[in-house]
Amino acid sequence: MVQTSLMRRVTEGAPGEEVEVWVQDKGGGRPLLRGTVLIEDLSPVLTCISSRSGANGPLSAVTQYILQEAANYLAERLVEDAGPANDVPRTLSSSLGHQPFIESVLNMSQHQMLRRWPLANDWYTDVINYVMRPSRFDVQTKIAQTSLEEWSQGTLGQFMRSFAENTFQMHENPKVVRMAEALQSLWPEYPPVRDAMLAYRRQVNDIWTPLYETALRSYGLHLRPEVNISEVAWAFNACQSREAFERLADPNMPTHVAPDGSVWTMAARAGLMVLAGAVVDGQGATLTYEQLVQRTPQA
Repeated sequence: MVQTSLMRRVTEGAPGEEVEVWVQDKGGGRPLLRGTVLIEDLSPVLTCISSRSGANGPLSAVTQYILQEAANYLAERLVEDAGPANDVPRTLSSSLGHQPFIESVLNMSQHQMLRRWPLANDWYTDVINYVMRPSRFDVQTKIAQTSLEEWSQGTLGQFMRSFAENTFQMHENPKVVRMAEALQSLWPEYPPVRDAMLAYRRQVNDIWTPLYETALRSYGLHLRPEVNISEVAWAFNACQSREAFERLADPNMPTHVAPDGSVWTMAARAGLMVLAGAVVDGQGATLTYEQLVQRTPQA
């Protein structure tokens, strides 16, 4: 890869910064350019890494490159070798490895691994933390945040279809996204997987719930007294998660074609059905499914 004049070799990158990855091969010699990574703040994600800052810390381009490559590599192998939860370390050892991965797959010095993760189990834990980090959906979140006003210019039905379609756009490696879903199914009780699910649940409440509230206000809708927004967010997320599994099994999964010819994902249709049972208009009146589909933004 050709080095650009806009980039520089840095010890720690800033979140959102594209940084070159320079590493020394396991045979030694001068560091070589492997490519670039877009730096994320992995400080709260990597709970087992031995260094919290500097060239071996979470904001290091080499650290993030190693994790990115490990996630891709593991995605190729994990499902075939899956076993019970108490065999997770053994399964990861055979699928991913510790020193063998850094030397045989990445062709890097073992010291690059050992300075960061001296223990194999710590390495496996942080790879899972990385694969399942809530920020893997940051692109979808940002698109939803910036597009919310545009999407809410049309009917509520149009809004729901646009919102749902954005949710299922895979902006990261689809195999890694698929592996995150597999980990939740295979080993939900394994502590790193469970902890990642709890972090994702917090993200739904902290980030997505305000988006749902903004959308309801745009269409002049109010929740019934016996319903709260967290319950609605949970229901929406359940519909989306189910459709994610369905799409992985069958990209041509069933859709709903409305009388006007518009095509709905099943998650979008189910989401509107949830709303039909959860909201009222400004006068407290309930609305039918079709009334919600045709509802326009309210001044």
